[in-house]
Amino acid sequence: MSAAGNRGLAFALAGIAMLLAATLAAYRPPAPLGPDTPPGAFSAYRAEAILRDLVGNGIPHPIGSPAGARMRETIVKRLAALGYAPQLQSGFVCRGGVCGSPVNIVATLRGSTEDRDAVMLAAHYDSVPAGPGASDDGAAVATLLEIARILAARPPSPHPIVLLLTDGEEAGLLGASLFVQQHPLSKQVKAVVNLEARGTSGPSLMFETGTANTWLMRLYGSAIARPFSNSLYYVVYKRLPNDTDFSVFKTAAYQGFNFAFIGDVGRYHTPLDSVANASASSIQHQGDNALAALSALANSPTLHPAVAESVFFDGFARTLITWPAAFALPAALLTLALLLAEAVILLRKGAVTAREVMWGGMGMICMLALGTALCASLLALAVASGRVPPIGGASWISHPLPMHGAAAAIALLAAGGASAWLARRAGFWGFWMAATLLGAVLSVASAVVVPGASHVPLLWTVAAGLGVLPSTMSLMRQRAGSRWAADFAALFPTLVIFACVLPLVRFLYVALGSLAWPVSTLVLGLGAANLLPLLASASGRARQWVTATAALCAMCGAVLTLSLPTYSADWPERINVEYWLDADTGQAQYLVRCNSMRLPTALAASAHFDPVPHPPFAGHGSPAFHAAAPKLELAAPELLPIARSVSTSQPTSASPPVSASQSTLESKAAGSATHLDLWLRSPRRAPEALVVFPASAHVADITLVTAAGPVRTKLNRLRSGATILDIVSLPAAGVELSVDAAGRTPVAVQVLDQSYDFPVEGSTLQRARPPNATSSQDGDLTVVHRTATLYPAADR
Repeated sequence: MSAAGNRGLAFALAGIAMLLAATLAAYRPPAPLGPDTPPGAFSAYRAEAILRDLVGNGIPHPIGSPAGARMRETIVKRLAALGYAPQLQSGFVCRGGVCGSPVNIVATLRGSTEDRDAVMLAAHYDSVPAGPGASDDGAAVATLLEIARILAARPPSPHPIVLLLTDGEEAGLLGASLFVQQHPLSKQVKAVVNLEARGTSGPSLMFETGTANTWLMRLYGSAIARPFSNSLYYVVYKRLPNDTDFSVFKTAAYQGFNFAFIGDVGRYHTPLDSVANASASSIQHQGDNALAALSALANSPTLHPAVAESVFFDGFARTLITWPAAFALPAALLTLALLLAEAVILLRKGAVTAREVMWGGMGMICMLALGTALCASLLALAVASGRVPPIGGASWISHPLPMHGAAAAIALLAAGGASAWLARRAGFWGFWMAATLLGAVLSVASAVVVPGASHVPLLWTVAAGLGVLPSTMSLMRQRAGSRWAADFAALFPTLVIFACVLPLVRFLYVALGSLAWPVSTLVLGLGAANLLPLLASASGRARQWVTATAALCAMCGAVLTLSLPTYSADWPERINVEYWLDADTGQAQYLVRCNSMRLPTALAASAHFDPVPHPPFAGHGSPAFHAAAPKLELAAPELLPIARSVSTSQPTSASPPVSASQSTLESKAAGSATHLDLWLRSPRRAPEALVVFPASAHVADITLVTAAGPVRTKLNRLRSGATILDIVSLPAAGVELSVDAAGRTPVAVQVLDQSYDFPVEGSTLQRARPPNATSSQDGDLTVVHRTATLYPAADR
């Protein structure tokens, strides 16, 4: 094959390299603005000063904690100093089987008109028990306070503005639920800007909107200077085990935007989420976006838009492209019709045969399947060898770059192999038609199933349909198509699809963890499918060079991934140590939960641990390594029956009447069900208590009695079929609850309380935790549990 045959391939590879460079350059947060920033603009310098004041001590501040109360006091003082009249909203609330008493901070800014429809800026000020939450969500709180300063000095907007700082987000979106359910302003709020973080750095992504996103994206595109958004982000986000306060607001029919930065996710929910690791650039970008979006909503003529879905994406963070989701299917069908018409011309004019298309399709499918399988096999090998954590947990590693390269190289390797195998059988047009028709089918399917992802195959196939026009027009004029025209037919869709997918692949790893590698290979493989025609028309030596280079890169990436350390002090393994006391038997155990499911040598030597990890009891919690521990004198949690008068069905003055030492509880039986009126408390004043009902009891929901009235909630269901009630910020006096259990047989209930600390008697274990490991989420715990057997009244 002449050098002309290699020209299209060279242009394609050079174009892909340029698109990659453009992606890396575009998707970075801006430089932070310093102390000389004009008062009317957002300054990360000023926000960082606020952040240091809020969480500079590095103390975690979960819901109900003294540190949380101190942070709340600091926020209230800062708002008051700006001229606001902040109010505290407290109450008992439940969501999804998690209940607690959050304390929200609410401040308002009046509008310039009589319009009562309000917009809201929201962030949560609580952290997980394991870390200080400087980025999640302290940075958002500092951002909100800096924006509050700016708003206080501006002329009022037409719509009132509500500033909401929620409590208990980490425990289960409790503060947002309390606001929506009980605060009078919740009925006035029509739109919200919510600020979040799932890491400590990176650009501020707008990854979720309300249901009227046609209107919302019009506002977003006009207000945001550097849009970082894609409707495919939400498609991915919905498949993650994460939730934000925006979920509650969206359920309440609020419109709005959800912003977050997600870089350096290895520090997320750990002690490393500190002020020192917070990115000023990320804070600047988040603040710019939040202020612009809030201002656009507050100045909007209406906050009652029609519900309409759009497909949207940014063009390298320079412009926003959007169209109605309803347009996706007709556009996909029209493109498919155009491509089928062009395919008929190519077939009738003899440019390609049906047999060549069949071979092209076979090669493309084999390329996608084998490439994805190879990357998945490499991932499985890395997991089996302990170099990558199991996919079910936090599967990020300290040195992911080699595997990023390997995943991309495998996609190109598979394309090179397919072209070497079938170049003569399929030829240029056989590969082109197979790849293009696959794109058209994906475009139609995605328009029906996931419209938010439909723009990628739609733009790909539109580019293919336009790119082949010069060749088909030449054939219709009875002329042989030029080499340039044929190259353009493959080159145009290749560059378009890589321009679409590279920004998505850029964020896949931080979103999905190691699962992103085979997914990236598949996605990049779709782009590489458009390279097949160019590889087929290139010389054998060029194909060999591409294949060999891709194989070498994939091999080097794999070797480095399997050789480099999995964790580092800056990107540590998540290891929690826990003390568990069984109050029924008096036996105590140390539990160590390792994200890698491998017990480090130093920890293994600190106690006699079982060799195989397992949950503390069936269906509850992640597997942990167990070792015998000394018994400590810790009071057990109490689940006591409440005596009620027959005439009033209210608790008597003596309730709860049963001492904590009793393990057998009584209840009332009615018909085929057992009604239980119970009192749950922690004598040792643990901040959290859990009750686990067996699957046989069929307890799907419970009712809690509060000062404001009964609160009913559905319980979470464990893998074993048991259901669990989780009470955070547990009052010292306890809580009252009512349960209806199926049947009239005794019910064995597991009762636990846990405190976010670890006994000094086990400090040897904490010292044995390696330097490249840290606690996470709830952190190191002390748990006391017991079994309470509930007997129906008839069995007394």
